Amino acid sequence: MKQLQEFFKDQTIQSILDVGCGAGDFIKVLNDTFGSETQLLGIDPGEVWLREARARFPQENMEFRCMHGEKLAFENDQFDLVSISNALHHLAQLEQTLAEMKRVVRSSGWLIVNEVIDGELTEAQQNHRMLHHFKSYVDRLHGITHRPTWTEQEIMDLAEANGLQVKHAFLHLKMKQVNHDELFLDDKYRQMESLLEELQGRPEFDEKKDQLPLFKERLKQHGFHLAPQLLLIAQA
Repeated sequence: MKQLQEFFKDQTIQSILDVGCGAGDFIKVLNDTFGSETQLLGIDPGEVWLREARARFPQENMEFRCMHGEKLAFENDQFDLVSISNALHHLAQLEQTLAEMKRVVRSSGWLIVNEVIDGELTEAQQNHRMLHHFKSYVDRLHGITHRPTWTEQEIMDLAEANGLQVKHAFLHLKMKQVNHDELFLDDKYRQMESLLEELQGRPEFDEKKDQLPLFKERLKQHGFHLAPQLLLIAQA
């Protein structure tokens, strides 16, 4: 990611902690940015995700551990950089996790927050939001913490409220172009269909069942495009 490389070109970053790393998507971004001499540690509470991450990234400078962000098993001031990418809206204890991130980063170190945004989206990006918000709705019915996405300003306000001093911020796209491929769009439709099936037998099913044909028609008309992401570079 060119913006990251440009910002950190004169900084020495030797150790990075990525909180809520999932299957390691942002670990790859960090490794591409800082190189193989930087030690990367990803943590996540989900062993299924960690197994995938370990299989994808067997490099010696990468390690993955099962751990919750709200209670990091590290000393104070341990890492040069601590990041969290597209995981804030999954956190049951958001403020505590950010406080832990600030605790384990060195006093002169850096914090990165990367989050998909809501707001002024194209029609194709609204299809991403529609699927994402449907997933978050179903997860919450199952008792899983999964908030809808925030606007750019809401993310900035959240960072400030939790003591992050933002030094640089920029929007970026993970998917560069709208995807109109029939097989790809069918997969997105099947994801929505599978989520709706989870509501069978619940009163919410009748409330939400009209979303499926609407989503299918929207995919046909507009295609699918991942919503932009906001990346914040901050210090505590």
